Order: sequence, then C-alpha cells, then structure tokens
Amino acid sequence: MTFEVFTGLEFTLRKSWEDSTLNDDLRHEGIETHHAGYCEWETDATRAVSIGWAWFECPNGTHAIAPGGISTNVMLITPKTGYDLGQAKTEELLQAWLSGEPWQPKECAPPLAMNRLSS
Repeated sequence: MTFEVFTGLEFTLRKSWEDSTLNDDLRHEGIETHHAGYCEWETDATRAVSIGWAWFECPNGTHAIAPGGISTNVMLITPKTGYDLGQAKTEELLQAWLSGEPWQPKECAPPLAMNRLSS
C-alpha cells in the first residue's frame, strides 16, 4: 500500500504494556528512561493492518519511540510504479508518521480512538 493510503487508515488500540526488561535494555544502551514498553494498533478491516512499536519515557516525562522499535505487516509501495520501498524506507516513513501522531499517553490510544474515549 502507498504511504497516502496507510495514513488514511483508522487504527484502534490492540494492546499496550510496560516492560521492565526493555527499560533495563535501553538503560544499558545509555538511554535514560523512567518507563518503557510496547504498543500495537490495528485496523478492523478483514485484512488487518497493524503497527507496533517500543517506547520509553524520558526523564522529563516525554515519550519517544525506542531505537529500532517499529514493526508492521505493511510494505509501503511507490504510488506511480507500485514498487516496494523496502523494509528500511518503510520503517523510516512509519516512524516519521508515528512521531507526529498523539500516541504518547500511557494507554497509547490512536488518534481516532482517543476522540471516541474523550466524548
């Protein structure tokens, strides 16, 4: 699927959890963390799309995506030719997209689900 199609999908929270082992691993790599864990969103479509990531909480309370922490069942393609962009470029684009989404609350709720929860 193209990046444009991907960014138009409606995701719901599949699961989210803290992981003390990930937190320890990140600290061992020199990353200051207070908490760390994993989060996964998915679509409700018959052919579900999912995106998962490892995250950590910085000492100042902000949240960040852990290095190498994106996983998905999607390979992005070019809009004109349909050629796949490869794993590295797909991860790079998805990380950039996810960094701009409001996933940071502890429940890792996706944007549309957050709107429903606050209504």
